Amino acid sequence: MKQITKISLATLGMLPASVFAADIPSVTPVTPTGNLDVASVLSTVIYWILGLSGGVAVLFLILGGLQYITSSGNKDKAEQAKQTILYAVIGLIVIALSFVIVAFVSQNVGKVTQ
Repeated sequence: MKQITKISLATLGMLPASVFAADIPSVTPVTPTGNLDVASVLSTVIYWILGLSGGVAVLFLILGGLQYITSSGNKDKAEQAKQTILYAVIGLIVIALSFVIVAFVSQNVGKVTQ
């Protein structure tokens, strides 16, 4: 049991580095004329929220795995752990697709009016 605890604590220690390793584009929210660029601020906030949401989904994935390991053959606990893992993976897929959509929209917002 101590081996599992050491491994899970090591994994949790690496989690913040892996979550914030995402390539969040650096944007300047102020235009050269000194006006605040709302689109840049909004996209930056959305990127941060998605990054934090991804971290939470990974935590739930780890939690579901630990629940599955410690279910000790109890079918109800194992089934609950499988549901947690399934929902965490679905959440990660939704977050990844949201990242792609936000990146596409933020790159093409100004191109429509030009």
